[in-house]
Amino acid sequence: MDFNAALQDVGDFGLYQKLLCIFLVVPSASLCALVYFTQFFTILVPNHRCKLSEDDAYQHNVSVFNTSIPYEEVNGQWIPKMCEMYDPSNLTYISEEGFYSSNITTSCQYGWVYDFSELYPTIATEMNWVCDNDQLPYQSQTIFYVGTSLGCIVFGLIADRFGRRPSIILSYIIACVAGIGSAFTTSFYTFNILRFFVGATIIPLSEDPYVLSLEYIGVKKRTIVIIIWSMGYIAFSAICPWIAYGLRDWRLLCVITSAPLAAIPLFGKFVPESASWLLTRGRKKEAVELLKTVARINKREYPEEFGERCYDKNNEETSTNTTVLDLFRTPRLRLTSIVLAITWFVVYCCYHTNTQNASNLGTNVYDSFTYSSLVEIPALFVILFGIDWLGRRWPVAFSSLAAGIAGLVILIIPRDAVKAHLGLALIQRVTITIVYNVIMQYSAELLPTVLRGRGLAFLRLMGTLGLYLSPSIVYLSITLPGLPLVVSGILMLLVSAFTLSLPETLHKHLPHTIEEGEMFGKNQNLLDCPCMNKSTMDSDEDPDPPTEKA
Repeated sequence: MDFNAALQDVGDFGLYQKLLCIFLVVPSASLCALVYFTQFFTILVPNHRCKLSEDDAYQHNVSVFNTSIPYEEVNGQWIPKMCEMYDPSNLTYISEEGFYSSNITTSCQYGWVYDFSELYPTIATEMNWVCDNDQLPYQSQTIFYVGTSLGCIVFGLIADRFGRRPSIILSYIIACVAGIGSAFTTSFYTFNILRFFVGATIIPLSEDPYVLSLEYIGVKKRTIVIIIWSMGYIAFSAICPWIAYGLRDWRLLCVITSAPLAAIPLFGKFVPESASWLLTRGRKKEAVELLKTVARINKREYPEEFGERCYDKNNEETSTNTTVLDLFRTPRLRLTSIVLAITWFVVYCCYHTNTQNASNLGTNVYDSFTYSSLVEIPALFVILFGIDWLGRRWPVAFSSLAAGIAGLVILIIPRDAVKAHLGLALIQRVTITIVYNVIMQYSAELLPTVLRGRGLAFLRLMGTLGLYLSPSIVYLSITLPGLPLVVSGILMLLVSAFTLSLPETLHKHLPHTIEEGEMFGKNQNLLDCPCMNKSTMDSDEDPDPPTEKA
């Protein structure tokens, strides 16, 4: 099947592809960031203490702490204990002002008051998910992640069986309805059932539009797509905290960040199906019509012989019978799938471990999230100027190695060297971000079209399983502040070693069939690098005909 040649003739990065980037890639990245971080900003728990009376308000008054609430020193500051008060049934008269006190503490008797000087009321404060119920915010986040894991499977099957377009539109409808609906809930269960569905859509609503666009873009311009996606994600990751700060209302935040999702379903008729996917399903006429549309918008001629060039009888007969298990039936594709699965698991785990440590930057939560988002920008320059020169494999290997070294250096840094710890954490964040972004494009290029949707769903599932491990790694900071960085560093060193076994995809046409995926990169050597072996890597000569090359 000569789909790539046909795509080049109709234009593989013309006006049509640029419109896809503007109206699909950018919105998907931006809305993904807003929806994802809204989950975090709706379950935040500010500082709090026991409520003493009906008209009590949170205030930093040490004299009140001395008489009614025990206090403790944290980071050089005296703050009230969040879940204890002096027992009102055992009071002692201590001053002429009428103060009474007790040396016996008890749990909060009258509820809690919260410090809203920086944060705002959230569902956690409305429903008092604190003290004996302080596990509820974590359970809520876990339920969100469970939805993410299951959504990867369901929407991956939808994308491969029914098409990229239905998967995209359905994910946006569910995310919009569930996101807005969660703003009107009044119980733990209804809130988390709806957030489960939001979590189930978070990856398909962000990555499926990216994959769809990638399947219409030529080999030399694929890097631009991931740069565009990443810029949108970074920008709105940095903006989301300030939207929350300006609104200061978790319900309104849910509505404001979910309502724009309706735009994709409303204009769904303009979202194209993947012509490449249609060909793998034997739907030749629909694919040809889409290529004609691409040619018309790109102001190119469409020769009628494209109808024959874009037809492959064998592909039509076999693509409908593929399953995700086909990723593991042949040796080379099996090795690629296993390495990618390990990489996604580790990278998701380490990236979100670093993200959850954002509050350790020493500033308030809004500044912390902004800084941790903006620090990803240097990673984009490495991607922009690196992966089209070094390829995909070496940037992943080098960046993983740098993240690993940054983590291990923590072991020789004094515990009180706060700035050194911060610097190493930011280095690790940048390098992991490089891997996080490149591996998404790299995986889509390595997997054959007939398995791409289900394969990416499987990889996303492996990645989301890594999310469950990240809170436990962060918890290790109680023992040693830099230990989460050390653990992440060791895991990233494993990624660096494993990814060297993958073939390079720079300037290669995407494999379409399972046979092409199995033969892909068979003539490459372990140490091949596009910048040093350009003539070999870009060669059209291939001893294994099933694999198409640029």
